[in-house]
Amino acid sequence: MNILYKSFHLVDVDNERTVRNDISEDFDSFINDFVDFSNHNEKAKAYVIMHEEDLISDCIQRIVNDTDIEYRNELSDKIALKLLESEKLAQAKIYPTGSKVKRGSLVQALVQNSDDEYEYILAKVEHSEWYDGTSLHRNSGFSSEKKSIWKFAVYHMYSINDHVVFNDVSVYTDTKAKYWTVSFLELEEKRDDAFNTYNAYKAIDNELKSAVKASSPRDYVVLSNEVQNAMNTPQNLNYSDYVETLIDNYEPVSNEIEKDVIKDCLLALPERKHFDTEFKTVPSSIENKRTKKYKIADGVELMIKSTSNDFSSRIISTMKNGKRVLEIVCDDDETYNAFIEENA
Repeated sequence: MNILYKSFHLVDVDNERTVRNDISEDFDSFINDFVDFSNHNEKAKAYVIMHEEDLISDCIQRIVNDTDIEYRNELSDKIALKLLESEKLAQAKIYPTGSKVKRGSLVQALVQNSDDEYEYILAKVEHSEWYDGTSLHRNSGFSSEKKSIWKFAVYHMYSINDHVVFNDVSVYTDTKAKYWTVSFLELEEKRDDAFNTYNAYKAIDNELKSAVKASSPRDYVVLSNEVQNAMNTPQNLNYSDYVETLIDNYEPVSNEIEKDVIKDCLLALPERKHFDTEFKTVPSSIENKRTKKYKIADGVELMIKSTSNDFSSRIISTMKNGKRVLEIVCDDDETYNAFIEENA
């Protein structure tokens, strides 16, 4: 691995400026460690470039192809300024909440892995100031500990006849803030089967909550469980066909449910929520959504697994002696016997 270029900028949102700082040769050890850290970071996600004409991608291509240090510095300055503008916009959006975008510095590095393979690193690191114990001069910088890295992007690419071809971009962020990928880098998360499964399930469930739950909670529970069961079953799924079958075969409990309206809303989701219409379901991507819990009373919960296909006929709400009661058909002897009243 050969480090061809590196830069370090303080991104000062409060004073609306970026400051380039000189870096020493021993900084290479951090870059080497960081490349290894980023390539083995299980929390990093794959993203793709939406437009290769965007500022970041364009600057990276030029840095790869032009070895003039002054020109490379100009380009890395542009990248730092783009981050500054993105953080200013993000700060303006969250200002009413009292929150702040984390202040930090931007590390950039161009790394050559082979004759034609390159990586361009962008990392936002924690920036702090301290006083030198000997001179008492104020210094600034960041810790070499990996916990000080808040966000990073590693552009994987290769060069053919001075033409840069981008592969995936590995991205990690320590928060759910989207400005790093959307406003700054202008990237889109790569759509693999796991991505499609998770986003399709999440989009459908949210749409059902909005369109169905308010008028008929029971219809929402049944439909949501059907969707859970489908996404937890490994299969090649055609989204449009699935929605048609799901809604056409469903008999609503409530007369207020308009099946055609719900179907149209669900069919519009792939374009609105950015997932594919053909994918193989990956159950592990919704591992934490395989059960739904319902509060019965303080300390008592009802848990329904997505593998339950007939629970709607087994669990019924009714009124007895002025009390709201859940009637549950129970197949398990031990559970049934545990709740028998002695004088019943």
